Amino acid sequence: MKPNILSLGLYTSLLLLCLTFTPFAVAAEAQPTASEPLIFKFLSAAIAFAAAAIGAGWAVSKAGAAGLAGSAERPEIRTTAIIITALGEAIAIYGIVIAILILGQAA
Repeated sequence: MKPNILSLGLYTSLLLLCLTFTPFAVAAEAQPTASEPLIFKFLSAAIAFAAAAIGAGWAVSKAGAAGLAGSAERPEIRTTAIIITALGEAIAIYGIVIAILILGQAA
């Protein structure tokens, strides 16, 4: 069964938004005046990672399919196809690094 990239991106976005809004009750009780900047901080980190995860899923699906098709015809390009697929996966790593940088900044 072929994975649906759109549903993977939607599930990732939903999970990140649920995780984003969970700390707001705790943050709002602890510091009522500083909750608004925290909302934007968590929301921007969630959007950055969700967009990177959707992009990485799309890139891996396209590069993986093309790599498998190419390696069926010419087995010597299998290593190159794996490297190109790994470059697509790096997009998600960049997204999580940006999200960590956003969350690490002082409010």
